[in-house]
This record gives sequence, structure tokens and C-alpha cells, in this order.
Amino acid sequence: MLNVRFISVIVFFAIVASPALASEKTTAVWSDGHTSTVSDEELMRYATASPGPAYPEEAQKAKTAGSGLYELRINKGGTVTEVVVLKSSGSAVLDNAARSAFRKWRFKPAIFTRVRLPVSWSVNRVR
Repeated sequence: MLNVRFISVIVFFAIVASPALASEKTTAVWSDGHTSTVSDEELMRYATASPGPAYPEEAQKAKTAGSGLYELRINKGGTVTEVVVLKSSGSAVLDNAARSAFRKWRFKPAIFTRVRLPVSWSVNRVR
């Protein structure tokens, strides 16, 4: 009998929106004007919608990676009115994916005026 071994390598593409994995921390400017670092749990407590950025197919195929910092500008009603790239990921495709997703975020009214979020885009091999 012939013994055949199969070794599979799975390429895993991931977007990580975790401050713990990014060099920057998530910070918020609150409605009363003070600024503080916020945890993921605290941020999500005030979010009513927070879809994560999709890893664009074009970036996956090119194995594009990078880290960016994005600022969400939020009106009194909790709607994101603008997303500003404070630090580019180095890829227009990734920056556009982040901006597109962050424009859909919503927060409880009158909590934040701005939120700065780090995003790390990486290609990981899983064996």
C-alpha cells in the first residue's frame, strides 16, 4: 500500500481592529470635551452599530498589510459625519475599506464628538 500524506497550509487573511494589537490606542473625545483612552468594551457599550472593515479581495490577493489610525467625527445624534485618515495604512485600498466601514458606525447620542481608532491589517499563515 502506498502511504500518502497531505500537508495543508491555510492562508488566513485577517483584519484586526484591536488596540492591543495596534501600536496606537483607541481614544475618545467625549461630549463634555475631555479626552481619554477607551477600551474596546467601553467603546462597544456606547456603539449602536459597529461593522468591521472587510479585507478587500484586491488586498488579500496582493497580501497587502499595514496599520492605520482613523478618526471618526460624530455629531450629537451619534452619527459619524466624517472619517479622517490620521495615519495611512500605506494602502489606499485598505484606507478606503476602513473609511467605508467607519462611516456606518453609530453611537448613542451625545456621548462622543470624536473617536480615534487604530486598525492593523495583516496576512497570517495558519498551519
